[in-house]
Amino acid sequence: MAKKNWKIQEVEDFVIFMASDDIIDEVNAKYLEANSANEKYIAAHPAAKVTLPVTGTFICAQPPNYRGLPMLHATEEQWAEKFRLLKSLGVDTVIYQAAVWNELETVYYPSKRFARYRKFDSLGKVLSAAEEVGLTVYLGGYGSVAGWCMGKDPAFVQNEKDNHFAVQDELFSLYGGRFKGIYFAPETAYRGERDLYAEQALNSIYCDFCDRLKSLHPDCEILMSPATKYYEGKLDEMIESWNVILDGVKLDIMAPQDSIGCCGNTLEYQQIMFQVWKKICEPRNIRFWSNVELFENIKLPGIDHAKPADPRRIAHQMANAAAVAEKLISWEMLYYTDDTSGPGAAKLREFFRQSYEAYTGK
Repeated sequence: MAKKNWKIQEVEDFVIFMASDDIIDEVNAKYLEANSANEKYIAAHPAAKVTLPVTGTFICAQPPNYRGLPMLHATEEQWAEKFRLLKSLGVDTVIYQAAVWNELETVYYPSKRFARYRKFDSLGKVLSAAEEVGLTVYLGGYGSVAGWCMGKDPAFVQNEKDNHFAVQDELFSLYGGRFKGIYFAPETAYRGERDLYAEQALNSIYCDFCDRLKSLHPDCEILMSPATKYYEGKLDEMIESWNVILDGVKLDIMAPQDSIGCCGNTLEYQQIMFQVWKKICEPRNIRFWSNVELFENIKLPGIDHAKPADPRRIAHQMANAAAVAEKLISWEMLYYTDDTSGPGAAKLREFFRQSYEAYTGK
């Protein structure tokens, strides 16, 4: 397995991923460089015109890698209150990031497979609140870091599959009929060089995951949201890598993270990277959404290391995405429009409200 670049940190009554000490300086340097590049882009370009609003967002009772706005003990009515706010900002779809986090040993529903994990009974309340408010739900399943550090061991790959299958079955047994689709929770990305073993292992997991899900629940949509990392001169190689990963995979929706917030990509290269993703998705008839990142990473370490992004930056992200995507979703709109995330939250709320009102004419 690849070298870990994370550690587990206790926070209140839950745990999160934290960057390992040996990569903090390198990551912070990347944050500074990318944030500066985005600021220069904004200064050099006319204000972007938003033509397509953000109508979906990932949600979670607990973000996996920062404190955020924990909803671990929220009641159904507290979730409904948050969902009514999201709806007022134009959101019609929520994606619960992961029902289980393997490395955090935490589960967010009454699971038999993961009964020994720390349990917070969240999913049932989320689904009831979404039904009350009228939001469409996609449920994330088994979350792990396998997409970032794939074990070169057939037993490891099979265990990952077994965990995915178990969570699939438990979610449908407990909540079947109450969600539109399943989000494949483990993330991955092309990282500047090919790794054929990892690509083939991911393909095996993706194929078996989708084949099994579609055979049992043919109307259930399957959504993925990998990261985007720009590497000069490596765009064709990225396409080749994803062609291996997605070969024969029955995926309905690809919603790549634009990775502007996490500094894997910058505004300068966003349109180029969208064209790369389009070349990956179009031949397979995979619907294309864009995952618009609403945050700006600032500095590690810290249990909260990001702030709400400048709406001018987000407007550029949305305008670039609207040229290729049928729907715009986002990461954690609940937190980054909440005042606990910083002074930019109120400005972000108003930006989304105005964008949605301009789009609908209301």
